[in-house]
Amino acid sequence: MGIPMAETSPVEAPRSAPERTAWMVALPVLLATLGVAVAVVMVWNEIGRRHRERVEEHLAFQAREITEHIDQRMRAYRQVLRGARALFDASDNVTASDWKAYVEALALPRDFSGIQGVGFVRYVRAGELAEHLREMRAAGHPDYAIRPPGERAEYSSVIYLEPSTWRNQRALAYDGLSEPVRREAMDRARRSGEATLSGKVILKQETDQDVQSGVVLVLPTYRHGMPTGSEDERLAALSGWVFSPFRTHDLITGTLGQMPNLVRVRIYDGDAASPDTLLFDSHPDDRSRYDLAARSLSRKIEGRTWLLVFEARQETAADISRWRAELGVVVTFGVLLVALTATLSLAARRSRRLAKMGDSLAHSEAMYSTLVNLSGEIILLLDGRGHIEFGNPRLYRTLGLEPGCLSGKPLEVLSDDAGRHALQSMSSALLDGVTVRMELTLQGTGSPVSVLASGVPRQDAGGRVTGAIVVMSDISERKADEARIAWLATHDGLTGLPNRSLLTDRLSRALNTEQRYQRRFCLLFIDLDHFKDINDRMGHHAGDSVLIEASRRMLACLRAADTLARHGGDEFVALLPEVTSIDGAFAVAEKIRARLCEPFVIEEGQAQISASVGIVMCPDQGNDLDTLLARADEAMYEAKAEGRNTIAVWRPKQNGQDNTT
Repeated sequence: MGIPMAETSPVEAPRSAPERTAWMVALPVLLATLGVAVAVVMVWNEIGRRHRERVEEHLAFQAREITEHIDQRMRAYRQVLRGARALFDASDNVTASDWKAYVEALALPRDFSGIQGVGFVRYVRAGELAEHLREMRAAGHPDYAIRPPGERAEYSSVIYLEPSTWRNQRALAYDGLSEPVRREAMDRARRSGEATLSGKVILKQETDQDVQSGVVLVLPTYRHGMPTGSEDERLAALSGWVFSPFRTHDLITGTLGQMPNLVRVRIYDGDAASPDTLLFDSHPDDRSRYDLAARSLSRKIEGRTWLLVFEARQETAADISRWRAELGVVVTFGVLLVALTATLSLAARRSRRLAKMGDSLAHSEAMYSTLVNLSGEIILLLDGRGHIEFGNPRLYRTLGLEPGCLSGKPLEVLSDDAGRHALQSMSSALLDGVTVRMELTLQGTGSPVSVLASGVPRQDAGGRVTGAIVVMSDISERKADEARIAWLATHDGLTGLPNRSLLTDRLSRALNTEQRYQRRFCLLFIDLDHFKDINDRMGHHAGDSVLIEASRRMLACLRAADTLARHGGDEFVALLPEVTSIDGAFAVAEKIRARLCEPFVIEEGQAQISASVGIVMCPDQGNDLDTLLARADEAMYEAKAEGRNTIAVWRPKQNGQDNTT
C-alpha cells in the first residue's frame, strides 16, 4: 500500500517589492495631483478676479486723471477770457494793436497748447449795421461785410482774432448768431454774464483737409459804465463777446499730451454717445468691443455737458489673455512638479521652496528699491509717532538737504513756521486712520515748493495704525501759472498798475471800512495833459514809455497803503485810505502834479506833460463807488477847464447840482 501524498491548497503569491514601491509612490502622486489641480483652479480664479479689479482700478484712475486735466485746462481758458474782458473794462477803446499785444503776452503756443486763438466778436443791432460797416471800412477794410449776408434782427462779427494765422483769418467777419449752435452758446452767455461752451460745430478755420470737430468758449463784454446786475441790464449793455475757438482733437491732445496707449478715450457732446455727437476719439481705428472694461463720466464744462467714455484697449486685453495662459501653464507644471518631487524627496522639495522664496524676496526688494529711489514723486514713511521713518532721494533733492538728515524728525520740519500747522494737521489725521489729500508748502534750503500730498494710514493685522505712507507731487509750476493768470486779470499789462477791476474791489473795501468805522478817505482822479500830442508827434511807443515813467513817479509820491490804478488811456485813480482831510489830499495831489511836470527823457527824445487832478473826500462828497468816481472825474475836468496843470476839489453847486471849486 502506498503512502498517500499530502494535499496542498493554493495560496496567493506575495507581491514583489518593486510593485509595492510603485503603489506607495503612485497613490500619493495621484492624490497630490488631484489636490493640486483643484487648488490651481481656485487660485487661477482668484488671480483672474484680482487682475480684473486691477484693470478696472487702473481705468478708473486714468479716467479721474484725464477728467481732472480737462477741467483744469478749461478753467485756465476761462481765466484767459476773463483777462481779455478785463482789457475791455480797463480801456474805452481796444484797438487791433492793443488786442494783438495782449494775446502775444499770453504766450498761447507755450502755455495754452490746443487753443486756436483769442478773439473779439462785436454785437451789432439791425439799426446799427450801416454805421458798423462804415466804421470798419473806414478803419482800413474797404471790402468788409458780415458773413453770411442777409437781413436779420441782430448781427455779430469777428473783428479781432489773434494770433493772425491763415486759419484764424478765415473766421474774420463771421456772424456766429446766424448759426443755431453758436447762437445758443452766445445767447446763454449774454444772459448769464458767465463763460459758456458751445455744442459741436465745424469751425470756420477748417478747410477740406484734416477736418476736426470744434467747440467755442465765449464770454460776454459790456459797454463801459452800464449796469449789469440783472438779465435785462446785461442784454441792454452788451457790446460783444470775447471767445476762443478749439479744434477738439488739438485741444484734448494739447491738454493731455501723449495719450495713454492702454486706454481709449472718447468724448461726446451731451449725455448720449452717438456718432453725431462725437467730439474726440483717441484711437479711432480700434474695433468696437463689448467684453472690455469701460467707464463713463458725465462732466459739466462751462455750462455744457460732456460725456467721457474710457475703455481698456483690445491690445491690452489680448496681452492679459496670453499672460494668463502662460501663467496657468507655469503654475500647473510647477505645482505638479513640486508635488511629485515632494513624494520622492521631502528634503529636496524643501530646499527648492526655500530657494524660490529667497529669489522672490530678493526680486521684490530690488523692485521696491528701484521704484522708490528712482521715483519722480516724494515718498515718505511715518512711524506711529508721526516722525519720518524713511524719505526717498527725491525728498532731499527737492529740499536741497543732505540724504538721511530728516530721519526720526517730526513731519512738520519740512516747512517753516507758516506751514507747520498744515503738516501737523495732516500727521494727526493720518495717525487717526484718516486718508488725507491736501496742498502743502515745503521749505528747505532753497525757495518754497508747492506740493499736492496724498497720505494713507498703515495698519497692522489687528487694524491698529502703525504709521502712514505719504506721496507728494511738485505742483510749483502749476501754482505759478495760476498766479500769473490771476495777475493778468487784475493789472494793467503796460504799467503793471492795478486795473479798473482791482480798483473797484479795493474802493469797495474802503467804503465798507468807512461805513463800519467812520474812517474817512480820499480819491484822486488824475489825467495827463498833452499826452495825445506825444502819441501824435512821437509815436505810440513814446507814449507807452511816458505812461510807464509817469506811473513810477506817481507811485513814489504815495504811501504803501495807497492804491494807484490805471483807469483807462491816460487817466489814473489814486485811492488814499489814510488821508482824512482835504488839506492832506491836496498835498499829495500837489506832489504828484509837480513830479509830472518834470521833463521825461525817453528813447525818442524829451517829452513834457502836466497833470489835471480832481479830489473828492468820502463820505463828505459821496459815499458810494459810482458817485465818488463820477465826482472825482468832474473835479478833474474842472481842473482842465481852468487851464490844465492844476488841482480842483469837488463842491456842490448852490442850486443843488454838482460843481467843483
